[in-house]
Amino acid sequence: MTVPRTAPGGAAPHRAPVELLRLDRPGPRTERARARVGGLRPAPGQRRFVAPVAATLPKADAAAGQVPFAVLSGGEEVGFGILDTSVPSGTGVVPGTAITDAPERAVLLRSFLIALERQGQGIGRAACARLDPLAREVAPAAREILLTVNTANPAARRAYLAGGFADTGRLYLGGTAGPQHVLAKPLPPAPGPASPAR
Repeated sequence: MTVPRTAPGGAAPHRAPVELLRLDRPGPRTERARARVGGLRPAPGQRRFVAPVAATLPKADAAAGQVPFAVLSGGEEVGFGILDTSVPSGTGVVPGTAITDAPERAVLLRSFLIALERQGQGIGRAACARLDPLAREVAPAAREILLTVNTANPAARRAYLAGGFADTGRLYLGGTAGPQHVLAKPLPPAPGPASPAR
């Protein structure tokens, strides 16, 4: 994630409602959101951690198990992410490349970014806090949302922790930009139907 703790110029805290919109479904709202998030790019200092949406969205569209989504704040497209159900297992051939020993119970948050001009307003934290329903929809068997965040990106790590993730103590060593912390957020089962009154 590329969300610094404070916005440039001391931007006001975020107040508008945050919504996550799947981008893998047809419809005018989705097409509009896809067009608008396509222009989102990471800040210059964040480019080694996350690629521009114009590069990652087509890859997500072509990959089985990847569901791209837009982050909307007050109806405006201000962020992007991907939920990936093809989580690497704990039996990787290359040491340090596994992020979980139970990939069948996990969904991975990847390529997450918030528009530079909207960073530092709490939108990233709010989006993380709203991931549960979307993750349950994408991966009904999952019991946790995982992500990796580069050890050289402490601001993003703080934002994820504020959004409900916890550090697992595991490091992912298979990334191209260096070691990454593995963070996890428990994903409780969807609430079942209410019990009949007695």
